[in-house]
Amino acid sequence: MPIVRSTKPALDEWVPVALAARIVGVDRSSLAHLIDHGLVPSLGLDVVRSLSTSGEVAARSSDDPGHLVARLDLDPSEQRIVDKSDAQLSQAVEGPHRIPASYRDRHLLLTVRGFVIATGQIDSIGDLVVLRTDRRGRQITARPISVSIDERLYDLTIRPVKAAGESRWLGRRARVGTGGTVLPLTRRDRS
Repeated sequence: MPIVRSTKPALDEWVPVALAARIVGVDRSSLAHLIDHGLVPSLGLDVVRSLSTSGEVAARSSDDPGHLVARLDLDPSEQRIVDKSDAQLSQAVEGPHRIPASYRDRHLLLTVRGFVIATGQIDSIGDLVVLRTDRRGRQITARPISVSIDERLYDLTIRPVKAAGESRWLGRRARVGTGGTVLPLTRRDRS
């Protein structure tokens, strides 16, 4: 007699990474990256369900001048994001960015593989620094920034208790366009 097995995993079992990535809607390497950084502790059913229901962050016209998104893509073998202090996390963002001087005091969303892990603010923007010279001899310039971290998540599957103000974006996915390291969120009119 053949053995009949259920394809539905038990509640205490882990979901395979490939299946969890398909359910969540991210690629497998992104989910593995989040696990390596400790932002996703395990792949239980509740964890996968929580990640798949994380809403999308989109800037509204009432958010003018708009939030900025800093995408962190650090190597987990050097140091995991969960193990970093707020000061170390803000230092990872402080490199020169191609943003105008008027971006000072804007709110900042720090993302890892599309998920918002911290909110902060740009405290100061430095003078122009020459990054490189292109083929035509034009100088490509950028500005160093200093960032302060207001709130952050150590686990993407747990939402803040009080989801108001800036913390309402923690654990959600940021929709951004293409470009450099710091990007404005795409605007979506809600009607």
